Amino acid sequence: MKNLTFLLFIILTTLSCSNNKIESDNRNIKLNDTITTFSGLKYVFLKKGVGPKVEIGTKVKAYYDLYINDADTIFESTSENKDSIFEFIHGSNAVIEGFSELNSYLIEGDEVIAIIPDSLAYGEEGSGGVPANATLIYKPYIIKYVPAPKEILSDTLYIIASTKSAKEAINFYEKVVNTDLKNSYHTDDYLMFLLMDKMNEDSLYSEMEYLADYFSKTTDDPSLNEYFIYFKILALEGQGKIKEAITIIEPLVETGHYKDLWRENLSRIKND
Repeated sequence: MKNLTFLLFIILTTLSCSNNKIESDNRNIKLNDTITTFSGLKYVFLKKGVGPKVEIGTKVKAYYDLYINDADTIFESTSENKDSIFEFIHGSNAVIEGFSELNSYLIEGDEVIAIIPDSLAYGEEGSGGVPANATLIYKPYIIKYVPAPKEILSDTLYIIASTKSAKEAINFYEKVVNTDLKNSYHTDDYLMFLLMDKMNEDSLYSEMEYLADYFSKTTDDPSLNEYFIYFKILALEGQGKIKEAITIIEPLVETGHYKDLWRENLSRIKND
């Protein structure tokens, strides 16, 4: 369960503040020509946009219809989502590698068909209903809105927690969310999950336990609470605090939202 795929983590980078308009003609784009990148990503421009470039820290809004391999039916569409829009923060690595690369070439108003090979998608394991070794085809993919980029708060929290302390990271978090600084940062809940995932990956278990415990107690959403508790369990395991982890899991097997997850974790821990 430790290698459970949540979302990919954050690129630790300095964010650009540029959000100037870009004339599409300057990109030497030819409609309907297939562009193939070094990585194997392929995309075809159906329409050239004239708008801000997608940058690290941009919260992109987009439309898409997704097909798998050679299927004729849509696997997933933004029309199934609330408000018929897909949002993600570019550079947060909350999306697959090929999708992130694709967006790095685009600007507001662009409309493309994109073909992402399995090596840039979910590979040999698949995920979320996507089969193993699947090619993803976005037909079409449309960049609807590209606002000015913001800094990704979880990036900063990771740096503070890993170089100073988790307590100082929380102090900075509270300063941001309770002041006008929040206008300069992305503070979405899922970014905190990515923060936990990165800390687990880097075996920063003590700091991870502190942060997970803090966020589990401050959220009003019961399901989010359990996600943070899950990371606290991983942190306790990493520190060899098995009895403490079991004590937390046992009541959740009966009362939690994710009973199967807790039952599986309890069995795994007891059998390790």
